[in-house]
Amino acid sequence: MVEKSGYLLWEGTILLIEILVVFMVLVLRRKASGRPAFTTQDRQLFFGQSGIRFYSPKFWFKFSMVALLCSVVGLIEFAIFAPFGASILATVQLLTFMSIVHKWLC
Repeated sequence: MVEKSGYLLWEGTILLIEILVVFMVLVLRRKASGRPAFTTQDRQLFFGQSGIRFYSPKFWFKFSMVALLCSVVGLIEFAIFAPFGASILATVQLLTFMSIVHKWLC
């Protein structure tokens, strides 16, 4: 049990460092090209868009399809990427889930 908790702590630390490094590379790349680090598109991505209506049946159908797709793809990715570690698995799943949500709901 202690060995597994140490492994999880290590993988969690690596995941946080990975997220911070990617964020810093994004900020440096934007600053180098003369753009602001946090744009209006980022605000819309993180804090929502005004064009989405949560009470429409079309939205709930798409939402249920996204949940089903993410569940199925998540199980497949877990079977493939779990042996490589939690940080790699979480990164792959995060990118996949974000692309599914972006493609279906935005």
